[in-house]
Amino acid sequence: MDRLENKENEFPDQKEEVSQGNSEGTEKEEAHDVKAENSRKMEEKRAERQESDSKAEELLLAIDGAKIKFNAHLGQFKVLNDVPTTQGKLTGTIVEKQIPNFIFDDGFQMISLAEWQDFGTAKVQDNYVLLKKSILPGTGKMPGNIPPENGNIEFVDSGQVNQPERVDPTGAPLPEQKDNKCPNCSEEITAELIRETLGAKALSQKQQTVINSFLPYLNKYRKDFGLDTCLRKAHFIAQIALESANFSTFEESEAWSSSITLGVFSASKIQINDTIIESLQNNLTSIFKITDDKGNDVAKTNAELKAILQKDKPSIVDGELYAKYLGVKDPKDPKKRNGKLLKEVLKADKKTDYKILLIPHGVFGVPLMSRAYAPFPGDTRGLGNGNELTRDGWKFKGRGLKQVTGRANYVTFSKYRNKNSFPDDTTGKIDFTEEKPGVDQKGNYLKLSENAMYATQSAIWFWNEGTKYNKKTAKEHADADDVDSVSKAVNRYDTKALPKRKANYDRAKVAFQIDEHYEFLKK
Repeated sequence: MDRLENKENEFPDQKEEVSQGNSEGTEKEEAHDVKAENSRKMEEKRAERQESDSKAEELLLAIDGAKIKFNAHLGQFKVLNDVPTTQGKLTGTIVEKQIPNFIFDDGFQMISLAEWQDFGTAKVQDNYVLLKKSILPGTGKMPGNIPPENGNIEFVDSGQVNQPERVDPTGAPLPEQKDNKCPNCSEEITAELIRETLGAKALSQKQQTVINSFLPYLNKYRKDFGLDTCLRKAHFIAQIALESANFSTFEESEAWSSSITLGVFSASKIQINDTIIESLQNNLTSIFKITDDKGNDVAKTNAELKAILQKDKPSIVDGELYAKYLGVKDPKDPKKRNGKLLKEVLKADKKTDYKILLIPHGVFGVPLMSRAYAPFPGDTRGLGNGNELTRDGWKFKGRGLKQVTGRANYVTFSKYRNKNSFPDDTTGKIDFTEEKPGVDQKGNYLKLSENAMYATQSAIWFWNEGTKYNKKTAKEHADADDVDSVSKAVNRYDTKALPKRKANYDRAKVAFQIDEHYEFLKK
């Protein structure tokens, strides 16, 4: 019994060893747990650092020479515009989205490109910078009959040698200034460059007079107002050439064809109305003729013709009333032009009382332009003019070097000019919509077509802030070297002139040495 009771004491040494073993095991387990916890914390910190590094790397500026990929195709990014540099290389911005910007090692070539996505919030020369994380959707193909591929151009690296220590998450750091700019960008615009853009052997006396009047202002303003690169100068001159009738005028021509269908003008016969009669009331004897039942002319005054037209309301093609009308050929004499019967008015016995004829005549400029630029249902032009009888269409017809059109544009130009200081212009603030009291069709709007300084300033405004195409101004499209979009920003309604605008730019590219400009920027 005693033996059983004292069993725990039989092997004291062994008990101590077991106790020590248990203690050591507990310590080892605790040490393992601490090590595991430390390891977990280190992994978390490592993951945080990797995430932070990844975010920082994504915000690196993409610069000239950065490696790119499009699906399985690898290549290099080339910055073609003259911009400030980062680490001595041209800095990428969202205007770099032309086919020559992307050179692939295997001969793959882009066909079409969309808009950059995920770009920075910092700007270089008014354009947002590209980041390593930026992507550009597009379509490309290999040479031959291989089907095109859709995908995104992505940056494999930013092109920078070392990652900056700190990257502002709200926008990429601003780049260094580049000293070695294209030398031609700073050159003045000359009459010779204009002549080459026109493709003319020589300039006429009228062209020389107009060019000599505005060129000093254009060169004085260009560095401060968006004409400071070869591309911008070339695109501007190419567009203005068409707008100004090859630099021969500051005023829109009124020599329109009678077949015009712009704005409210009809393409077929309409019944004459009070607005038309009122608009043309001082010119009715030059447009209409009344003959009796025997074909003899019956003399009528403007007031008498107005009363007849209001009563009988003949149907007409309104363009034939306002613009130059040649008449119809005489069947007996091809060189002779006759009037056209509009309406035969009968007596009670159904015999002819008199006839209303439309006769050959010239252009009636004030009514013509007033009707052409008057508002109408569904009008999307945003001209801001009053109706035809206000004569706003004529007052605010195309005037100036760019031929700014519409009251709303004259208002916006006035605000722009009053806000921005043009060098050496001491004439003060001007409201270009202001009328001359007590005098019809005399006002400050005429200054745009009569004064070369205001003619130039209005074109500068339009270039920088005028109507937009795809939410971009003409200047912005010029930076992307997109002549079609520049043309539509300048005048999206004149689609028939697009080939002429492009032909002007093709010549301007040679005159302003655009190919040499690109080659210089590649160095």
